[in-house]
Amino acid sequence: MILYRKSWSIYISGRKWITHILAVCFSCCMLIGKSFSQTGNIKFIFGDIKQFCIAVIVFFGFYILFDVAITLLYVYINEKSEEKEKSIKIKWIEEHYFAFSFLCMLLCWSPYILCYLPGSVPHDGYWQLNMAFGINPLTNHHPWVITFIYGVVMRIGRYISDNFGIFMIVAIFTVIEILCYASVCNSLKKWGASKKVYIGTLVFFSVVPAFGGYAQAVIKDNIFTALLALFFIIYIDICIQHGKNIEIKKMVILFLVGMMVCLSRNNGVYIVIPSMVCLTLYVQKERSRYVILLICLMVCYQGLEGYVAPQLGVEKGSVKEVLSIPFQQTARYIKEYPEEVTLKEKKAINDILSYDGIKENYNPEISDFVKNTFREGSEDKLDEYFKVWFEMFLKHPMVYIEATLNNTFSYYYPFYNEKVLGDYQFYIKGAPVATGYFDIHYITPVKIRTVLAEYAQIWKKVPGFSQLVDPGFYTWILLLLAGYLIYRKRTRDILLLIGPAINILICIASPVNGLLRYALPLMACTPLLIYLTVREEKESETEGENRPL
Repeated sequence: MILYRKSWSIYISGRKWITHILAVCFSCCMLIGKSFSQTGNIKFIFGDIKQFCIAVIVFFGFYILFDVAITLLYVYINEKSEEKEKSIKIKWIEEHYFAFSFLCMLLCWSPYILCYLPGSVPHDGYWQLNMAFGINPLTNHHPWVITFIYGVVMRIGRYISDNFGIFMIVAIFTVIEILCYASVCNSLKKWGASKKVYIGTLVFFSVVPAFGGYAQAVIKDNIFTALLALFFIIYIDICIQHGKNIEIKKMVILFLVGMMVCLSRNNGVYIVIPSMVCLTLYVQKERSRYVILLICLMVCYQGLEGYVAPQLGVEKGSVKEVLSIPFQQTARYIKEYPEEVTLKEKKAINDILSYDGIKENYNPEISDFVKNTFREGSEDKLDEYFKVWFEMFLKHPMVYIEATLNNTFSYYYPFYNEKVLGDYQFYIKGAPVATGYFDIHYITPVKIRTVLAEYAQIWKKVPGFSQLVDPGFYTWILLLLAGYLIYRKRTRDILLLIGPAINILICIASPVNGLLRYALPLMACTPLLIYLTVREEKESETEGENRPL
């Protein structure tokens, strides 16, 4: 009340319809998150009349809080005076900020690398190694280019030992990742960002355990995240200069990095292609060049995936990977209304999934247990399954809604710490994925590894710090950035946020609720997106509102 009393006049003069919309959005996220994190269903909101009244009161409480807080934030950003900052006092750092950033990150990530020597090999990484050596069939379930690279590096390292091969993979990919993130920090400085922004970004990449903690693991998410951040450096640099003629060299680099992003994770293409479409709509000059660039990117990617990969023996992955949402909905329906499932429905489901396996293994926050009962080769029966799926939806639509929300709420509710899977990959996968073909084992004492793992887990328990390692927090930041652009009547600039926003949709369609590594790409791009939003605003203040946006 003291805060409201002192800031009420600012709130009244600064509020707009977009702050109300965001306040409603965040309040709904809070109600959904509170309900599913504590009860596993939506009864906190729709339990009965009394509970619904309580939920309405809670909603308006959150609404007032968020509406005032968002308005004050936007007013603060809009009216903040630009103070001239002194340059960094140490000349070498000022002149060699890229090298300084690289060394800082290398120093801060080294404890993870050294304590987990030769490196962690989680499920996905071990599976890719098996595919690279012919132990498992080679498919594009995991990015086949990364699988081939793992295989080449591992074969070289095995001349010494399996452990050395793993260490080589970790070391090579870690250096590439740090180079990408150092480029982010250096680019922010070159673009004229404030010292707080580019130094804060360096601290973010160096200290937040999500980056160093994942660097020590053989897993595709690390390199994909770093390459995506590099892609958006070039992307934003072009956007900043959209009124000028862009060098062909820079466009070629954007093409090459975009291709690497697409090939380093299967869903990368769903971020890169829409981003390129938005860039084509955004630029003012030489638009035809970007159209050609987009077409070349699509043709080359399709050629590699559609022709080159099959020639190399890469098989298509299972269709089950894109069916997490409907499979979870079916599983929850069977769990809650088993007596209403007809023989026809049971048969249609059992032709695709193990009906009994669903009943035993359903977990509301991870679809893998249901997906793993998928009967390979049953794709021709999916039409009948979806007919039954729709009929069941008409009978109990709320079950489907609850199934989806229960499997996704942590991607838009930043206060849930009890994740169904661990946030970090601090382990070496055992049997049956580990067949005994490789001899991979940690060479450091378990006590040292435990201390470092506990340090990473502490971040989840400290308010404020916990939000920095929570996917929902970055969803909120992206919404706030989009809202600020609308607040300043710069809606066209929202085109530049669509690519990162698609990562949120990918997370929602993913099999696991609130998994940190799925949100890493958005996390890594967030400093760039914050700068882009605020920087454009500063530019318009100095150059005038007539600048084309």
